[in-house]
Amino acid sequence: MKALSRLNEGITAHELLHRIPHAFRRHDFMQPGNRGFPEHGRAHGAATMNESTLREYREQHFQALYDRDSGRTISALHFVNCSFLSCSFSITKNPMLRSRGRNIRFTKCTVQGSSLQAGILDDVVVDGLTTKGLFQSWGTVLRHVKLTGRIGRVMFSPTVAIHLLGKPEHAPVQQAFDRANREFYQTVDWAIDVSSGEFDELELQGIPARLVRRDPETQVIVSREKILQGAWRELDLSGTHWATSLDFLMRREDPDVVLVAGKKNKKFKRLLEGLEALRSAGIAE
Repeated sequence: MKALSRLNEGITAHELLHRIPHAFRRHDFMQPGNRGFPEHGRAHGAATMNESTLREYREQHFQALYDRDSGRTISALHFVNCSFLSCSFSITKNPMLRSRGRNIRFTKCTVQGSSLQAGILDDVVVDGLTTKGLFQSWGTVLRHVKLTGRIGRVMFSPTVAIHLLGKPEHAPVQQAFDRANREFYQTVDWAIDVSSGEFDELELQGIPARLVRRDPETQVIVSREKILQGAWRELDLSGTHWATSLDFLMRREDPDVVLVAGKKNKKFKRLLEGLEALRSAGIAE
């Protein structure tokens, strides 16, 4: 995991989309030491966000926690000014064994060399997040997840079982999760709210645009149908990563994507100009 953190420290989410197979052939993500996440607050019933009922962890450091094939539900927790180093949630190749995080709040926490794997997040609020490098989510599905405040570099990807990329056994695992994730999103009224987040960088791949609550001025929807028409290739998108994001949309064959101009990105002005160009050309809405 430390090697993975160093690998991702200097590249963007959009560059990583093209490096994924190369990156993860060298680093076995399924490390030994499945020590699990905090047991206190663990529950299996439905829950609604109520801070007075959440078990609080304040200014604690969590390291080398690997949730693997547990199928557990962790809920009713509030992490305040905590740090997570080399942790991973819901490592599994089986959709039936994915873990669920429900009714959880993170306030001004820090993550490094950690990731979300193919789990389920339900009623989760992240209010301020420092990311040491790129924080990645692989195949996680979302229901009522809100990212607000100052957020670092985050990428949501539909790819699962990244340690198997480039191997024959990866395709059936990916297909199984693709089916499970499509079925999950058919039951969701909204998946994620990023409308008030101030991001350094945010990549939202594999999440249906209709389920994203967004700021329409800085976060736009682009459909695959519009992209296939090819007019976007005539636009000046230099100085942005939009071409990479749109190319990934075509390769994945998702119906649409939400592009987010991070308000704390040093290229925010240019990113916003790129979104306006897409909007003016009738490609983005």
